[in-house]
Amino acid sequence: MSVSKEIGKLIQKIVLVFLIIGCTEVSALPEKVETVTIILGEQGPDGCELLGKVKGSSKENETEEDNTPYTDRLIKARNNLRNEAQKLGGNNVHIIYANNTGKYEIPGVDKEILFIGNVYRCE
Repeated sequence: MSVSKEIGKLIQKIVLVFLIIGCTEVSALPEKVETVTIILGEQGPDGCELLGKVKGSSKENETEEDNTPYTDRLIKARNNLRNEAQKLGGNNVHIIYANNTGKYEIPGVDKEILFIGNVYRCE
């Protein structure tokens, strides 16, 4: 009988460990990522709440050497813009400034791609 009690206690401990691991995994799931729409043009979206300004750059920091192809830098700048908009809780970005000096390979010219935009929350 004492062997079955020990096995029962061992099973209880194992179940408790799996329960804790399961709860940890569920709490570690990422939040639902909402799509961020990027808008170009003179006017931003109508009937939306303005949340602030964001910047998306193809450079992570000032010391970064960027020999990355143009399309990859463009995607990186757009993704950074979307990520910053999501941090503010926005789902739309109206680009108000774009600097795209990185399209052509000109010696001595910075290849950074920069977008600045207003973030909106639209229903």
